[in-house]
Amino acid sequence: MTRFGTNSRHWINRGPNGIPDWLIPHVAQPREPNGSFEIRSKVGKADVVAKVHVGHAVILHRDIAYTRILGEADELIAELEEMDRAVPAPVGPGKNVDKACAAKTPAARGRAAGKVKPTERKRAYPEPLGDPPTIEWIKVDRLSIDAVYQRSTDNDASRRLIASIAANFDWRLCAPLVVSRRPDGTLSVIDGQHRTVAAKMRGDIPHMPCCVFNYSSPEEEARMFISANRARKPMNRLDDFHAALAAADEDALEINRLVTEAGLTITRNTSSSAWKPGEIAFTASIASTLRKHGEQIVSAALTNIAEAFPGQKVVHSGSIFLGIVKMLTSPPEGFDPDRMFQALLRYSAEEWGSFVTGLKGGDTRATAIRDALLMAYEEVPVISS
Repeated sequence: MTRFGTNSRHWINRGPNGIPDWLIPHVAQPREPNGSFEIRSKVGKADVVAKVHVGHAVILHRDIAYTRILGEADELIAELEEMDRAVPAPVGPGKNVDKACAAKTPAARGRAAGKVKPTERKRAYPEPLGDPPTIEWIKVDRLSIDAVYQRSTDNDASRRLIASIAANFDWRLCAPLVVSRRPDGTLSVIDGQHRTVAAKMRGDIPHMPCCVFNYSSPEEEARMFISANRARKPMNRLDDFHAALAAADEDALEINRLVTEAGLTITRNTSSSAWKPGEIAFTASIASTLRKHGEQIVSAALTNIAEAFPGQKVVHSGSIFLGIVKMLTSPPEGFDPDRMFQALLRYSAEEWGSFVTGLKGGDTRATAIRDALLMAYEEVPVISS
């Protein structure tokens, strides 16, 4: 046991060492075989139960027990004792604030007022709902999944996902599971069921990191499950592409190279109203065209868009791209690429977009562009060499 200042005690859980007498009144659950145990603590004004893992420190300050990893223990102690020292200092022997201020000359008071910065009023937030969770490593065979409200894993998509997680398990991708500790002591997985099933399938992952909450009933669990899934923002296709690009994915790098060489940029915004001239978003169409027709066709279609519509926002660039691809892969007799480029110049990007207004389906829109482009192509005079 080590003392810090006058109000703090500090102890490190090394597993076999005994729990000190001053900490015993704060123990909520006795030690487990792995050396961890639980203490009663506080987060703000809320009473919580915190897990003390082996190697973690326990700090007792003003009869409240806290637990931290060793690297954060000194910081917490300093913060707690700084709060103890933050007591208003007296103005002076036999003086009060009003008299002390009155003792200053008007000039002195003016100088003092000039040094005072106006305080910003902090926004008042309502008290957080619920109790903070504990972070624990839990044996996978203790984790259950409530089929009443959880999505079924008995389908082809879930089975493929579970098999993929099991075959390619990577701790760097394993965020803590969200778990409910029910009144009867059972542990129900609210979020992370596929990872749980995959870990059980492997057999060599005995424990999983869990963020453990206490809910009053399965109904409350189900409400939290719905809230968590509705609040979660799905990753859109552009987020996915830029993440793949940052991860040096070969396909993403090749697509980005072709787009950049053509003089275009892949946008970060899914909303076309936020696009700038030269920005495009149809990465999936580029990828599929690259697989079907190769780099030369992709490069030619992108370059035609970049050079035909400089300084223009190309909202329907995906349809225009696929329409050009159709023209290039099934060209008319005696096809002249320069003549096709002149045909593109007959309309602005917005006017080309009008040919697909009201049409549904990527191939339908691409065909409409190809047909309009072919008509414009026929109207361009043939230049004899």
